Amino acid sequence: SQGEMLFKLSSIVSQIGEAAKRAGGKPQPAGQWTLNMEIAHLAHVEAAIWQARLKQMAAEDNPHWQWTEPPLESWWPLFESQSLEQLLATFAARRQETVNYLRGLAEDGWKRIGTHATFGEMDVAGLCARILEHDEEHLAELVKRGE
Repeated sequence: SQGEMLFKLSSIVSQIGEAAKRAGGKPQPAGQWTLNMEIAHLAHVEAAIWQARLKQMAAEDNPHWQWTEPPLESWWPLFESQSLEQLLATFAARRQETVNYLRGLAEDGWKRIGTHATFGEMDVAGLCARILEHDEEHLAELVKRGE
């Protein structure tokens, strides 16, 4: 249900925060993003990808998207001076904006669609499922780092 989806989108933020804090005390794996980069990535993607796509779905009939991972150098400079705490707060605030936006959507708003080059046609709930999948991939990575 939509309510369940909104609950998951909200509650995973604190799970990510807790996992990041646990991982903070551990040595960083070589050749991987730093912990701060992981959280900055989530904060960046929330606005630049997820919120942008939701707004496009509302404004356009069936927008089409490529799979794009924004290159590190395009977004890391915006975040690199922030502490882990600040990055987690930024991510949490942006996710709250997303959830508030979704809460305000009328039934027909949820029926809007977009088409992803890799994942095909999806409605708003389908995009939300992709957001959660992306969150869960990063959460699993953070949990592994904190072990």
